[in-house]
Amino acid sequence: MKMISEKARMKKNGQVLLKDKNIVKIIVSSAEIDENEKILEIGPGLGILTSELLSTGARVHAIEKSKEFYEYLKSYFFTEIAEGKLILENGDALETDFQKFDKIVSNIPYNISSPITFKILRHKFKMGIIMYQREFARRLVAKPGTKDYSRLSVNVYYFADVKILRDVPKTVFYPTPKVDSSIVKIIPNKKFNVKDENLFFNITERLFSQRRKMIKNVLGEVPYGDYRVEDLTPEQIGEIADYLHEKVN
Repeated sequence: MKMISEKARMKKNGQVLLKDKNIVKIIVSSAEIDENEKILEIGPGLGILTSELLSTGARVHAIEKSKEFYEYLKSYFFTEIAEGKLILENGDALETDFQKFDKIVSNIPYNISSPITFKILRHKFKMGIIMYQREFARRLVAKPGTKDYSRLSVNVYYFADVKILRDVPKTVFYPTPKVDSSIVKIIPNKKFNVKDENLFFNITERLFSQRRKMIKNVLGEVPYGDYRVEDLTPEQIGEIADYLHEKVN
């Protein structure tokens, strides 16, 4: 009964555990980890990815929300924790202050994909290798004019280069999710600047909430007024935000 209850809790929280060691090795090798780099892992679960990360000689900071998993990991990695190779923290990654890290390598709980991604992107780091639901990953990398192009696509593009490395079938997880996943590589790379970031993000949200309307019917007389937001590049949305910033300042 306890196992059934834990399985239900994991599904509710969007957490699925990797059980395929070959996929784990692909994830870690993709991160190109150097010895003694500091690696952030969110949602280690039962530690299959954690073990592989530690085998590289990296120092790992793992944040696990589940008290049950945390207690298991604390016992399983007792030696690594004692030697300072692993910092294990029981907490909510969305509410935790991250220590300085070089790379993030994680199979994150899918129900926090968007907020945790933007929290990560606010930090300085070299690379991220993260497992996402495939549909979410498609939106991360979508280009203007495609059906998956969204507010998420624009906002992530502003911060980083994002690439899908490979798709992963749902059968490599427990409990088995309803959808497949993708391994995504994130390299911080701010491609352009805007005069007011909050305004840029607010304008992006407003435009995509009415994505079928012409820009001028949402914002009035602005650059690219005869376009729809799904046809604009992130840089062009930035131009609109800067125009509005200048207009009110």
